[in-house]
Amino acid sequence: MKEKRHNASMLITGAFFTALLLYWGLVYPEHLVQKEQMQLFLLSPTYLKEHLIIQGGLVRYLGEFLTQFFLYKWVAAAIVSGILLSLFTATNRVLRKLFGKPHTLLAVIPAVGYHFLLLDDYYYLAGALALSLTTWAVSEIIGIREPKRRLKTTLLTIPFIYWMLGGTYLVFILSVSLAEWILFFKDDSRKMNKQQIVWAIPTLLIVGGIIPLIARNYVILDTLLQSYLSHSYYKFSFILPSPLIWVFLALPLVILLQWAFQSFYPGKSHPVFRYAVTTVLLITIGFGLYYVPDFKEEKEMKYDNLVCRQQWEQIVELARQEPPVGEQGKLALTLALGQTGRLNSQLFQFNPGLHDFFIAYQVQGMAPLMAQEPYFYLGLTNFSQMLCIETIESTPDAAHPVRAMKRYAENCLINGQYDVAARYLRYLRQTLFYRNWANHAMQYLHNDDKILSHPLWGKLKTYRVKDDFYFQFDQPETMLVALLRSNLKNQMAYEFLISRSLLQMDFDEFLKYLPLASQMNYSELPLTYQEALAYVETLLPEIPENLAHYSISEPVRSRLTAYAQTFRQGGHKEPQLMQKLYGDTYWYYVHFRGNDEN
Repeated sequence: MKEKRHNASMLITGAFFTALLLYWGLVYPEHLVQKEQMQLFLLSPTYLKEHLIIQGGLVRYLGEFLTQFFLYKWVAAAIVSGILLSLFTATNRVLRKLFGKPHTLLAVIPAVGYHFLLLDDYYYLAGALALSLTTWAVSEIIGIREPKRRLKTTLLTIPFIYWMLGGTYLVFILSVSLAEWILFFKDDSRKMNKQQIVWAIPTLLIVGGIIPLIARNYVILDTLLQSYLSHSYYKFSFILPSPLIWVFLALPLVILLQWAFQSFYPGKSHPVFRYAVTTVLLITIGFGLYYVPDFKEEKEMKYDNLVCRQQWEQIVELARQEPPVGEQGKLALTLALGQTGRLNSQLFQFNPGLHDFFIAYQVQGMAPLMAQEPYFYLGLTNFSQMLCIETIESTPDAAHPVRAMKRYAENCLINGQYDVAARYLRYLRQTLFYRNWANHAMQYLHNDDKILSHPLWGKLKTYRVKDDFYFQFDQPETMLVALLRSNLKNQMAYEFLISRSLLQMDFDEFLKYLPLASQMNYSELPLTYQEALAYVETLLPEIPENLAHYSISEPVRSRLTAYAQTFRQGGHKEPQLMQKLYGDTYWYYVHFRGNDEN
């Protein structure tokens, strides 16, 4: 019988870990990957010391240490799943030590609760780690059979948990106090006598209330709220979110629930009761899995993370399978088309919009990491640099996102700001995964010729704007023209400029800049430009000499003829038919989408 129960417990444990691993690895990995980009973990004694001198600092340090491995999504999934499994196992052990044969599914409540919290970027991994370690501490305390020794150990453990793990010491006090109360009413050799229980529980509560006040007066400088909780769980340290409160209370509540179940059903519980509890838990978990995750944001983050890794081909393939709908996904696709040389031929295959080239600048909130990417690849390194520093300065927890730090260092190298670049590279040299990159980048300091030989930095250095101009975020054409004045070989700036004129159906601007195509080393006039030029010719009574020398291929002319015939024969009233036949052409955009876009 024992072996059967053990096998069932192992099966539940294995299934729980597998479900977590598959969820974080396949369904929701991009949020974990981005957590790595939003911190800068340094392998230095000073960095460790900075954490150890504040309450809850050790667990935050450990959380950041593990988060640096989130660079790899399956490693991230395994780490998060392992911590949540540890929390589940510890909770199950607490219930087993208190009640003997607990309802195993109740033990998943704290772990599932923190699983839902981690779906939100504002919650740190350190919180799950702290709650797991605290639950293990509760389990060990309950296992001490001699009451006086158990109380002494509890009193010694409280300040240790407070300083190392932060606010979960309150969970520890509540859980141990509740366990002592339950043991007192049970026929258990571990229980305290009446006199001991009367003063033991108040003593624990008083000690728990006094320790943060002492620390605040003599050791730390912080708000009263954070003196009790620490900064280790949530990015906005001046508030305490209610979901975090409920998850922290989950362990005491689970202990209470199990005690209530066994009080009402002192023997073997009725199958209907067990099935009812199981059903309620599963429905609640299913409801949470459906409503809590932000799958729209997850898709956006996938595009963002692919841009960070410069995986341009994967972005285009992903967009073919499921076109992006958010501003970051659309910007990622535009960048990918530009970086793979397809912006001039495949842009209108993806229902483009005028706002797909830049993310609108906002003066409130954190500047998204993605916002600086187009400026960087266009050669506007000053603006990329500005947005990087705004991202660094606007993080809610005053962290230094490693992605922004790395890009800022690149911009400084390109701009010749070598002393500033060296300062940022020295930080990156103290990391685990960016150390080699930083050491390599250090070789480019104070060496313009070496930078010019770099395949990316050298090209961007030649793209830099040489003349001053008045920059407005809502008028990027001025910026693009300034880039072309500085370097006529800046193909991406040219294609951005032409594409925006076509999206606005500004054919005067299109024809004005079309001659610059000869500077781009195209083997032939790009497909989109041919389609636009062929359409412009249909609007003119005769073709001017300055347009006659542009070659429009026979397939383009034949398809335009077929398009016009279908359009006149009723296609103008059947947009779905026209989209099916010609949705990838510029002509379809002009007749069916251009007016909406403008």
